[in-house]
Amino acid sequence: MNLNVDRLHAQRLQALDFWESPITLEALAGGITNHNYRVTAGNRSYVARLCVEREILGIDRRNEVICQRAAHSLGIAPAVVHHEQDVLISEYVPARSLIPEDVRNPACVPRLAAVLRALHDGWDTLTGEMLFFSSFQTVRTYARTSAELKATLPDDIEGLLEDARELSHRLGPFVPTLCHNDLLPANILDDGERISIVDWEYAGIGHPLFDLAGVSANCAFSDTLDRVFLAAYRSTQTASPRDLQELRILKIMSLLREALWSVIQTVASDIDFDYEGYAETNFEAYRTARRALD
Repeated sequence: MNLNVDRLHAQRLQALDFWESPITLEALAGGITNHNYRVTAGNRSYVARLCVEREILGIDRRNEVICQRAAHSLGIAPAVVHHEQDVLISEYVPARSLIPEDVRNPACVPRLAAVLRALHDGWDTLTGEMLFFSSFQTVRTYARTSAELKATLPDDIEGLLEDARELSHRLGPFVPTLCHNDLLPANILDDGERISIVDWEYAGIGHPLFDLAGVSANCAFSDTLDRVFLAAYRSTQTASPRDLQELRILKIMSLLREALWSVIQTVASDIDFDYEGYAETNFEAYRTARRALD
């Protein structure tokens, strides 16, 4: 057993009836919501996530399983092989988690755009009761939750929420699709031939451009790269002005949502991570993006 494996976590995983042979565990780095382990059982490998219910973050584990299975049916996510209370086990994908520089690589952008297009184009083939996701509703709820938890919010939070409400009215009609809604670079895996997407706990039916906005926000895309990304996603020569404007609005919302998520985690998480610094970074990026919009 890897020395970084928490003893109680090991006991929980080893006690599962799912395993047909003794297991070995290796802690996986990078998670800022859950505890993740690579599990080897016989000649097979899995990823096990210890993932308690996180209602204050808007996570519904039943919905997560449904969405990941739907994405797997489209060839985009690893298969769910077992789940029970507080545990989700997926097939192990032998691929590398990306960092922002990887995603910004001109060779990666069209490949990722094609994966997202395949995810969103699958909307009319999927079944299952999936939750609806709206970044605007999420930031309002996160702000309320933060206040209830007595976490430190910006002094101008009411103005930020009113501005978000006004921004929501700038979006045009759209076809709701299955979206991942949390496209941090670490949730994008690449084995050199195929891109897979993991961690579907915020997934649901929503605005497809929010996924592109999340990539752009979390990987610090330039305006030029946003245009390339949109054009590749739409399979067009250039990005349309409407798409570009809506992407910019949703990019702002992605940054505000990530900042407020971090505020909650400053008082709610047991993971050793600098949530205060992460919140500050995202608030700063949000304000920069917001100033550039008008």
